[in-house]
Amino acid sequence: MGEKERSYPIKINEYYSPGLNSLKRVYTQHPKFNGNVRLIYELLFDYWNEDYGYAFPTIWQLAEDSGQGESTVKRCIQTLVELDLIEKRKSPIANAQNNIYIVKKPVTTVKDLIAKFPEIEEAVNKRIAGIRVSEAESKARLAKTKKKPDAENVEPEKVFDNVIIASEVAVKQGETELENWL
Repeated sequence: MGEKERSYPIKINEYYSPGLNSLKRVYTQHPKFNGNVRLIYELLFDYWNEDYGYAFPTIWQLAEDSGQGESTVKRCIQTLVELDLIEKRKSPIANAQNNIYIVKKPVTTVKDLIAKFPEIEEAVNKRIAGIRVSEAESKARLAKTKKKPDAENVEPEKVFDNVIIASEVAVKQGETELENWL
């Protein structure tokens, strides 16, 4: 049975490069991984040559394509090597101005990422705990806000009763003020 073609919020009329979920949801847990690093990984993925089995863009090509400076591209490549997402080698072509990059498959779970980089576990747990505390605090504030009477969460008869009570109080105050004046 054939797979249903995925739909997107816009019509795509150009080459579509897939974004790996592991880069968006797993590697973002690593403190050295950021959007620049992800972009360079995805560009190397795009530059990968099936015939050779590797990518071989120059630093200048990556800088131009990414909108980053050469030194940023070099740092991103170093980070990708450290995170074991690519392997960087000298080009087999003599006097080449580029390296070759073997694109590696990322791990697909946070558990596997922590197993590969145990030094990040404490920071990951601390960050996630902070997010959960913030979420709980926000939900508690929201719950308090919802308890205040307003037109959306108060039953109509309660509003009516409160208006009658308020009117009766005003009338009594008015009578008292009138008696005091007389």
